[in-house]
Amino acid sequence: MITITTRSIAVACTVAAVAALAGCTPGDTATPTPTPTHETVAPVLEGPDCLIGNWAIGEDQMQAFYDSVSAASGNAVVFAVDGGTILSFDGARYKYEPDLYLTVTAGGVEGLAQLRGTIAGDYTADATTIQTVTDTTDVEYSYSVGGVAQDASALFAGALADAPINGGDYECTADGPIIQFSNGSGHVPVQLVPRVH
Repeated sequence: MITITTRSIAVACTVAAVAALAGCTPGDTATPTPTPTHETVAPVLEGPDCLIGNWAIGEDQMQAFYDSVSAASGNAVVFAVDGGTILSFDGARYKYEPDLYLTVTAGGVEGLAQLRGTIAGDYTADATTIQTVTDTTDVEYSYSVGGVAQDASALFAGALADAPINGGDYECTADGPIIQFSNGSGHVPVQLVPRVH
């Protein structure tokens, strides 16, 4: 004679409920076979081929670049970046497209600058270095202090209105090329990443 108590029924129900939540039924002992996954890792292109494409330069990378510009000036001018830049290479031509605001602090005076437009030209690259020859500069820039427009020619006469990629070393990485941007007195590495449209 088999005696079934209320306690044994409750335990059986609990086990069944846990088993159901786990996706099996009581008595199943087979361990599910994991489905094999095949992760394909794209090879890192080498040499000038890794430059070709449409790239984004994030705000953090632009900030690091302008921090280096500030350091080169002895921190006489400090920049805070809001925005980014697009940089593209097609094997013969490059295009540098800044679209950013810069909060510029100099001599205790804070101003707001805006850069937007296109700098373009030819480029050549060997296994480690890129050289550019600019033939198009169509960058609009403005500068205001307290909302009052100021003459920006002195501020933008130098490196800020140029594409800072001439004569820099570069390296190919899985994330995208790293190019040494010129800040007027040296170079700083800038990571490019694929542009998301």
